[in-house]
Amino acid sequence: MLRTSALAAVAMSWMLACAVASDEGGAPAGQLMLDRSPCENLPGWLHVGGQIRGRFEAPSGSSLLNNAADAFYLSRLRVDLAVQPVPWLRFAVQAQDARVGAYNTAPAPNTIYNPMDFREAYVELNFEGHTAVTMRAGRQELAFGGERLIGPADWGMSRTFDAVDVSLSMGRAKVDLLAGSTVLVDPTRLDRHKPGEHFYGAYGSFKSLLPGMTVEPYLLFKQNLLIKSENYVTGDAIVASPGVRISGKFAGRFDYAAEAIVQRGSYSADSVSARAATALAGWTVSNASWKPRVSAEYNYASGDPTTRDFNRNTFDQFYPSNHGYYGMMDQFGWKNMKDFRAGFDLVAAKKLKLHSDYNDFRLATVQDSLYNSSGTSAVLNRKATSNRIGSEVNVVGLYQWSKIWKFGAGIGHLFAGEFLRQSKCTFGYTYSYLMFVGSF
Repeated sequence: MLRTSALAAVAMSWMLACAVASDEGGAPAGQLMLDRSPCENLPGWLHVGGQIRGRFEAPSGSSLLNNAADAFYLSRLRVDLAVQPVPWLRFAVQAQDARVGAYNTAPAPNTIYNPMDFREAYVELNFEGHTAVTMRAGRQELAFGGERLIGPADWGMSRTFDAVDVSLSMGRAKVDLLAGSTVLVDPTRLDRHKPGEHFYGAYGSFKSLLPGMTVEPYLLFKQNLLIKSENYVTGDAIVASPGVRISGKFAGRFDYAAEAIVQRGSYSADSVSARAATALAGWTVSNASWKPRVSAEYNYASGDPTTRDFNRNTFDQFYPSNHGYYGMMDQFGWKNMKDFRAGFDLVAAKKLKLHSDYNDFRLATVQDSLYNSSGTSAVLNRKATSNRIGSEVNVVGLYQWSKIWKFGAGIGHLFAGEFLRQSKCTFGYTYSYLMFVGSF
């Protein structure tokens, strides 16, 4: 009851503020309100906003997550309220309500279902000077680099963290100092951060070291308390993950991104030695209005070829936004994998963007598991003779109808490779969706 009442109060504040704004400075008579936010005329110290999203999904066939055809509707409502009494101080809160209708399997997973909850609640301090300092403390989104290690994963429920982020900026250089824990979605109560798991680190960014290039070095740590080693010894874990990401453009129509990470540390009685890398190159074929672009990408993350040898070699993907990187259907994570992707993008009309890609998935080692998008072991078959997981083909369209409203649709199919067939996972998985998003 407390949870529902508190969030209802946030929603009521949002509607009241919007009503006041409309009275003070409403749209001219006859203006189409669907093209205009009702909260554009609020005083500068108050921000009110929100987002409504609906998505109809119709998967069929077998996948790592289910083995039956289904068709269901996902709804997600967010309400934002922020107060900035002075330029250097800001308070913000966001409520979220996520529901699912016509889902055949009960209960619906917490990746798509979580009734009214506080998604964000933080305080932010900003100090300008030769070195600008921003500190944000509380429940918040975090997104760094390409979001392959830390990101909100906004396609699903969308991840937040109970964290402190101190950002220092000077000229073209910036560094973020981080400490926190990921928040676990719990439909039965207010969400809480994951007990016994913490991360720390520093994430830097240097722009234009070379023309058009951004370099992002970082050092991340993850700590786990009271976990079990491969030999079932209980202890703590601390793993360091130094890495670097580069991205940029050159010669007008070429773009690139690359990232490399190593992991060293201890996992209870085991030593940790893992690595991962990714490289992407894109070429915009023509400067014409439809901007055709082709791209190629390779992703690698190490696996563990042996068990109970007091060594862990499986890469830890941390808290990533995987959607779109390893196939639109979100079946696989950046662990024990080799993935080659080829893509094609174009602007079919002024407001319509199309994207298609092909992914070929293989295991880095067949002695380790196939991991799903959340990083959990999904299929383990050490007797398999092939490492080929399969291939995925996707086509996606996004139409920006107005400043507020956009619509999307997509379809993809995963073809089973020899590893899945040998593991008696006869995929023939098809995933399609229709979506709308309104941001106010």
